[in-house]
Amino acid sequence: MSARNIFPRILHRFRKSVRQSANWDSIDITPSVYLPIKRRTLPAALFLFTATVAAACSGKDSSTVTAPASPASPASTAQPSQSITARIAWLKSPSVLALSKFNGEMEKALTEKGIKVLWEGPFPAFSPVVEAINAGSVDFTVGSSTSAVSAMAGDVPLKVFAYQKNVGIGEGIVAQGKSSIRTVKDLVGKKVAVNRGGTGEYLLVKALEQENIPLDQVERVYLGPRDAAPAFAQGQVDAWAVWGIFLATAEVEHGGRIIATGEQIGSENDSIFVVRNEFLEQYPDVVKAVFDVLKTQSEWADKNRAAAVEIYAKEFELSDGVKKALENRFDGVIEPVDAAQTQRIGKVANWFFDKGVIPKKPDAAAFTVDVSK
Repeated sequence: MSARNIFPRILHRFRKSVRQSANWDSIDITPSVYLPIKRRTLPAALFLFTATVAAACSGKDSSTVTAPASPASPASTAQPSQSITARIAWLKSPSVLALSKFNGEMEKALTEKGIKVLWEGPFPAFSPVVEAINAGSVDFTVGSSTSAVSAMAGDVPLKVFAYQKNVGIGEGIVAQGKSSIRTVKDLVGKKVAVNRGGTGEYLLVKALEQENIPLDQVERVYLGPRDAAPAFAQGQVDAWAVWGIFLATAEVEHGGRIIATGEQIGSENDSIFVVRNEFLEQYPDVVKAVFDVLKTQSEWADKNRAAAVEIYAKEFELSDGVKKALENRFDGVIEPVDAAQTQRIGKVANWFFDKGVIPKKPDAAAFTVDVSK
């Protein structure tokens, strides 16, 4: 292998090694220009670089997570060398993106078009992926309108290219089941776990506003979902504003009581899918191909909820109770981001700024793209 070919691979793996060593599960990040990153000592960094050089020279990549194999077509088997690689970060939570990984449909569809897929993750939430997008080491991921708005406020080079309308019952505020908390008003003087600048903080602040409760009357405990889960289970917080698997698990396995759902709060926090700007500029057809897979998968999941949940249950080791809860908490079918959806995201951005959650008001139109045009 020539020096020209090997050193870009070395640099990519060095960045990946540093990123993976940072223990994202323990970090709660606001996706902004002030992203906190663990610093490594020079010896440790040199060790990682040396190890990366050795790995690159060996020609092996044991860190890449690939999707389950799907039936190969003549087109895919005839392309041993692929010039375009789509690096997709998936989250440890049910989503259409994760589904397309688990059943192999994303890799199958893109491989047939001569596109190689590299799966990065799983990440605990959208926020940790932001640094990877900033570094240019991830091209696609999934998140929520709220987390995307926080990234926009930090000028992260991404665009929202697809969304999935939130039905509202898959997110909410769950309180300790043995507590006296029955309504949002009962949260006054209590500790509530939220992920900073994301869905959790959005739900809590919106719920308090709905009840005319001053924000300083409730203590926000900033924890990412992986840290908030044990904190809630051990009673270290009184309530938790959260979504998806985490909400269902808190309710079913830890006896939590849901005191408000996103629907009741009036949430406009949709699932969104983003692409790195440079990738979009270079390969718009690939972005459209990814969108097509996601839309098809969302349509299948909407019609086959039990089957989709079984796939999630196997991959995430979900209990029967959590599976049952998730079957009724599916969002809608994926759609391209049109002018109306851009305005909806902008509304969330304006609200976040007005409440002091983000430092500046981003222009949502500068961070969205309609792939249907």
